[in-house]
Amino acid sequence: MASRPDLFLHRCALGAAAAGLVALSAAAHAQQADIAAGRALFVQRCAVCHGEKADGQSKLAGMLNPKPANLLASKLDVAARNQIVRKGGASVGRSPVMPNWEAELPESDLRNVIAYVGSIAPTAGSPTGGAK
Repeated sequence: MASRPDLFLHRCALGAAAAGLVALSAAAHAQQADIAAGRALFVQRCAVCHGEKADGQSKLAGMLNPKPANLLASKLDVAARNQIVRKGGASVGRSPVMPNWEAELPESDLRNVIAYVGSIAPTAGSPTGGAK
């Protein structure tokens, strides 16, 4: 039978573990909320060129040269994706038509849309992309 100090420490450890699980769950939920907010922003700001499905197929796409990227097939790494959304296409040697969103959007919106685009981009070993 455990002495009272041992029982107290055991209960503290269980409480800390439970608090950790709650924090992880809250972080996972916040990440989903960020992606959802990013999708809404994508539809509002980006779909006009990239298409609502992010496949590069929009009504405007046929008039642009170069054509907007199919983000479902984009193999940009996180750093390049971050750079192109923040600084525009010209900043990474891509289309100068891609705007510099950092000049227009607050940091939270930038993070959200970058998270959304990252969630639909292809993942290692997956030809079709990440979560939709």
